[in-house]
Amino acid sequence: MDLHQLHTYMRPQQLAELSRWDPSWNWLAGGTWLFSQPQPHLRGLVDLHPLGWNELEIGTEGLKVGATCTFAQLLQQDWPADWPGIRALCDGIASLASFKVAHLATVGGNLCLALTVGVMAPVLIALEATYTLVNLQGSQRQIPAHHFQTGPQQTLLQAGEALRHIWIPAQRLRGPSSFQRLGLAQTDPALVIVVGSRDPDCGDYRFGLNAAVSSPQLVQFGSRPSPEQIRSLLAEQVQGWMSDFRASALYRQHMSEVLIRRALTDLG
Repeated sequence: MDLHQLHTYMRPQQLAELSRWDPSWNWLAGGTWLFSQPQPHLRGLVDLHPLGWNELEIGTEGLKVGATCTFAQLLQQDWPADWPGIRALCDGIASLASFKVAHLATVGGNLCLALTVGVMAPVLIALEATYTLVNLQGSQRQIPAHHFQTGPQQTLLQAGEALRHIWIPAQRLRGPSSFQRLGLAQTDPALVIVVGSRDPDCGDYRFGLNAAVSSPQLVQFGSRPSPEQIRSLLAEQVQGWMSDFRASALYRQHMSEVLIRRALTDLG
């Protein structure tokens, strides 16, 4: 879709070239959502691609994913055989991105868009990821994945700040993971998304929730939980259950419990 109100388009080689940030500007990564509908509030786009933030670095300590790394890069990567935890990441992408957009859509774009049905957020919460944010002056700060999104299309990003890269510790990738999704149809937005991960050493379980709640949330257990423990924790600690014409908050809460129990079967 053409964005007729735009009058500024920038392709900086480094952030220092931007001496200021205008609130009517927006970062441009893949653009798969940005160009899909009118954006009457936008007057300028700052293209991130010349910055070269699409790196994908695999090391003994973990995985670093640049913010403009595309879904296609992740799906085509040859992953270490001892990283079963990468399964949830790949399954999440496969549930979201068709071949038509996977080569353009970026990990950072999906996270910063911060939709309630976003897939990457619960995956990275379950995998205990950390995000590095950078401002125009080059200063960086790190945010745990489960703190980044604060509401529907709301994040901790400040004006002129961008998501630089995502770090996933190898410890989480060496343990099993599971991606679970429930929708009225395969092509409909999800009603519930649950992503689970088990630490192979200490045995704790992490679950990232989304779609059923207004912002992604972390649910954690020190050992394999019973159905009663799952039900109790969801009722007492998880807030912001969504309710709309497609499903009630109570239904979404119940199905979150069901999907956690399904994930436990995969996690062992």
